[in-house]
Amino acid sequence: MSGFDNGGAAPPPPPPPSAGGGGAIPQRGLGDILTTAFELYRANAAKLIQIVAIVVVPLTFLIALLTTTLSNNVEKAINGITVDPNTGQVAVSTTASTSFGNLILLSLLTGLLSFVIQYLLTGALTRGAAGSLLGRPVDVKASYSYAFSRLLPLIGLALLVGLVVAGGLILLIIPGIIFAVFLSMAVPAFIVERLGVTASMSRSWNLVKGNWWHTLGVIIVAAIIARVVTSILGAIGGTSFFGVWIMSAIGQIITAPFVALVGVVLYIDLRSRHEGLTADQLGTQLDAAQA
Repeated sequence: MSGFDNGGAAPPPPPPPSAGGGGAIPQRGLGDILTTAFELYRANAAKLIQIVAIVVVPLTFLIALLTTTLSNNVEKAINGITVDPNTGQVAVSTTASTSFGNLILLSLLTGLLSFVIQYLLTGALTRGAAGSLLGRPVDVKASYSYAFSRLLPLIGLALLVGLVVAGGLILLIIPGIIFAVFLSMAVPAFIVERLGVTASMSRSWNLVKGNWWHTLGVIIVAAIIARVVTSILGAIGGTSFFGVWIMSAIGQIITAPFVALVGVVLYIDLRSRHEGLTADQLGTQLDAAQA
């Protein structure tokens, strides 16, 4: 009988990408990185989506609620401003002043909350995605536990990278884009190699050096894919509170794991190009980070 005769049982699933023993991890082009990320996503979709949904569902609900409140405060503030037709003097009512104050406060709270939660999610996804590249099951609890343990320095890293990129954007925009690409691997280096804040930034810079265009191309294509999906879902959701909340949540739940996987696969690819990274070395680093 042929090799297809196994008693009617379904054939075993193929091994996960890059799980081939402890040997060298192959270098990948743009198409291979996206394909690998998609295959990892498909193989671990339930756990990766769970990582995102835990924080995105309540966060997007709160943001949608705050956005609606902000819109109401803007309307109240505008309605509370009057102009004397004779003198041209502008009068601001007490209601308008309060609305402006609430508007600023809510905007700050919304931005701060989104920032913190976003990097907690990024840390958890990066941790889970790195393990999946070696064929390891994604552990939701372990991913969040590790992200929580390093949340404060991760936020510090994000702030410092943001300041560097913002400074570059002030310098005629182009330097900001250059800095953003050079520092795009700082978070994976921080999570996987357990480096410090400045060491992660230096590590990212050195990994991207010589592969800047390759890195930019992967980032742009992944961002476009994510943007197309979220735009389509956003259009379906309309402008109602529940429509905005539900569709924005679904959009992030679907796209965030893919973007994180692309980032991790790109980071591993850059290490393979520079230092011939092996699966054994990556596994040892992940085990050390988990300890």
